[in-house]
Amino acid sequence: MKLLLDETLSPAIARDLRAHGHDAESVAGHPDRETLSDPEVLALARAGHRALVTNNLRDFRPLHNEAISPGGAGHFGMIFMPGSYRRTRADTGKIVAALETLLSRCPGDTDLANGEAWL
Repeated sequence: MKLLLDETLSPAIARDLRAHGHDAESVAGHPDRETLSDPEVLALARAGHRALVTNNLRDFRPLHNEAISPGGAGHFGMIFMPGSYRRTRADTGKIVAALETLLSRCPGDTDLANGEAWL
């Protein structure tokens, strides 16, 4: 499974995942992506056949429901992080490890299609 990390997540997470052989990109750190609206971020993930990783439940949970409803565009998965999940620099390794565990369970591009997972 390929990942796109929402702008609230450090690009260091994507770099560490890539260093471990995973296909991960970040919205943060890319000026052309940082200005995208949430629906545009989901469309970017969909176009790249990527699951979206975010802690922005308030905005992306409704987009998830809209995408999987009849006639919706679908998506390649959403990975939600609870708001209580720490995202400091010191926690980067923990987040990477949690994502790698999920990636080992869902290695294929469509393994999480139209579904959701939680860290």
